Amino acid sequence: MKPKDSSSTQKTVSKAPSRREILKGFAGAGALTGVALPHVHSQVDDTVQIALVGCGGRGTGAAHNALQVSAANGPTKLVSMADVSQTKIDRSYAGLKAKNKEKVDVPPERRHVGFDGYKHAMDALKPGDIAIFTTPCAFRWVHFAKAIDKGLHVFMDKPVTPDGFSSRKMLELNEKAKAKKLKVGVGLMCRHSQARRGLHQANASGVDRMACFGVEVEMDGEVVGLRTDAVRVVRRAEKVGLDLVEDRVLAGRQRLRAVAR
Repeated sequence: MKPKDSSSTQKTVSKAPSRREILKGFAGAGALTGVALPHVHSQVDDTVQIALVGCGGRGTGAAHNALQVSAANGPTKLVSMADVSQTKIDRSYAGLKAKNKEKVDVPPERRHVGFDGYKHAMDALKPGDIAIFTTPCAFRWVHFAKAIDKGLHVFMDKPVTPDGFSSRKMLELNEKAKAKKLKVGVGLMCRHSQARRGLHQANASGVDRMACFGVEVEMDGEVVGLRTDAVRVVRRAEKVGLDLVEDRVLAGRQRLRAVAR
């Protein structure tokens, strides 16, 4: 009996792409926030590791959010932290560890204190991992440059730059990030605010002075307040079931009348 040719019966098994490769495959530097990390099957460890640079309240919250996303969309793990304050690192680590247990793996040697701590924190990552930047923005372009060199995806909180020089540097670096197909998300809460979306729609409809004038609100013939933040006026009116109707502009501010819907 002729033996079977093993080469003819052998099945070709293609290696599934890792989540790092899928993230890199997205064209350009898009918004990292709100994007579910794809869950794919692979024979290798597919955990996306996270470095937190800036361990204050905002950074701790951002890291917690990233670790919570992983529960439904594949594994992520916080592996390194950096800050100029030992107290902030200790407090952040304790809070994140209590809430996320095994998703936080940051031993003392990967909790870096000092202005050069960001380098050591990102050195613990591999290309395709994620760095979170929540320090004061004066350091942002320096941190961003390191992340691009390492091939890391980035989430950075606002504000992004403090001056013209830093703004130009960030724009230059963003071109490098896009060329390497890295994903870069910026925490601009306005894009997620329903009130601000409503204000944008009002602007597009021609009520553009709401965005640039102080707003004087009149209810039942009585002026009840002057608000420079038109969004808060819109929110307040919506909460009590009123519509704001443009009345007139007085001395550089807009008069609105609130009417029942």
